[in-house]
This record gives sequence, C-alpha cells and structure tokens, in this order.
Amino acid sequence: MIIGITGGTGFVGHAVRRELEARGDTAVLFSRREGPGHRLFSLTRPLDVSGCDGLVHLAGESILGLWTREKRRRIMESRVEGTRRLVEGIAAAPVKPRVLVSASAIGFYGDTGDRIADENSPVGTGFLAEVAQAWEAEAMKAEAHGVRVVRIRIGFVLGRDGGAMRLIKPVFRLGLGGRLGSGRQWMSCIEVGDLAAMVATCLHEESLRGAVNAVLPEPVSNKSFTASIARSASRPALFPVPAVALRVLLGDLSHLLLDSQRVVPKRFIEQGFSYRYPTVESAMEEVFRPE
Repeated sequence: MIIGITGGTGFVGHAVRRELEARGDTAVLFSRREGPGHRLFSLTRPLDVSGCDGLVHLAGESILGLWTREKRRRIMESRVEGTRRLVEGIAAAPVKPRVLVSASAIGFYGDTGDRIADENSPVGTGFLAEVAQAWEAEAMKAEAHGVRVVRIRIGFVLGRDGGAMRLIKPVFRLGLGGRLGSGRQWMSCIEVGDLAAMVATCLHEESLRGAVNAVLPEPVSNKSFTASIARSASRPALFPVPAVALRVLLGDLSHLLLDSQRVVPKRFIEQGFSYRYPTVESAMEEVFRPE
C-alpha cells in the first residue's frame, strides 16, 4: 500500500514509517514545508491525498509544556483543524483512500481511578477528554466518503529516542528519580515499536474499525512504573515528587502525571496482536539498552 503519514517526521511517525517500509509499504510524508518526498500539511487548506491507499494521521501540537490559554488553543486547533483539512482532502480526491488510521489518546477516558476502561467505556471529563472527543469526531467524518476509519487511542509511549522518556531517562540515570504523588495512579503504556506495529495492523486488517486502545495488556501503578525504570537504569528511586508540588509547578499539566489511566486493549487482545515488549519491564530494558 501507499500510505500517507502526517506527523511522519516525529518520534512516533519515524517508527511508523520504518514499520510500514519493513512490511513492503511505501510512505508518503506530509510536512508543514513542501520539499522532495514531502507534501504540504496545512491547517488552512485541504491536503493532497491523491494516490494514497491509506492514511495515518499523527500530527498535532505537543501536549507537553504549561497549559496556558494559548497552549490549550494550539493543542485543540492543531488536532481539529488538521483533521478537518485531511478529511476535506479525502472528499476532494478522485479516488479515495481505503482506510484512515487517526491518532487519538487514552485521555479520552479522563481520570479512571481504579476502574478499568476499554474501547466501550464512555468519554471522561477534563481538557484531554474534550480534545480527544473533538479530534475523533472530525476523523469519523471520513466515513461519509466510504473510508474505513480507525481511531487509535494511544497510551504513554515508551522509546529510546524520543517522547517523554527522553526527559525521564537522564533524571533516573543521575539517581534523582522517584514516584509521582502517591504512586497509586494507574499508567497504561506502549513501546513505540509495538505502537507502530499496531498502526500497521489497523491499516491492513480490514475487520478493524472504530476505537482501538494502543496500550500494553496490563496497566501498572506509577510506583511500579518507577521501580521498573530504576531497575533498568541500575539506580535507586529515592526522590518522590509530592502531588502538591506538581500542581503548583505545572498547573493543569499535572493531570497528565497524576490522573489514573487504567486502560486495556480489548480490541487488540481479541485480534491476537503479538507484542514485542508485552510488559513495562521488558519495554524499559529496551529503552535503557546500551547503544
């Protein structure tokens, strides 16, 4: 298949491109700057998706950084308007892509506490839930053009070369890591290579449509997550960060660290998806593997 990828130059996008090319697919990248091998990605004009058999939509403003009013606007607008322009491109294409795999996030479920959430669980509350719901609503409009749409709700991505682990690894290697808040909040993670394989599965498996959760089979507590990092880094984790300090320093961004996300991948388990790194422990060993 010829697969168009928005956000293809980012951390997850690189992994998706490698995975697809390893499977024999051809990647067409969309970028904010046109150039050799790139098509224009814009929030103000429809995307040129001609010739693409499938689309992977990953582009969006990073949620990292203080959630000022302007930051919130960029987070929401980049996802809603970017997806809208993509669907407009699908509508204009003389031959439609067969499938759209559109990124979303497990923030869709809000703070789940100790409750387990799967793809049938309702939308939660809070800013990230609002963003995910609006993002998915735009992607679903592609169904009106005969496109199979998969909304892939991505968990906390673990990887050697990017994402939040790029910031976390140095802290733990210095022996300065520790749990966040009580450490009892649940985390639902996924290794970046497994995430890329999930995206490829969604593209090629025609039975998959609607929402799918891209997470490991078993969520872990932040305390267990912290212990796994410490073991892989061969360092103690002696410096917990109080919840009140995170709230004072980070404001609403602290929800990203303190809210509980106990999410399971029911659809991928039913599909029989084979994880390369089925546990946080095995994923951390890959993250900290010597060069």
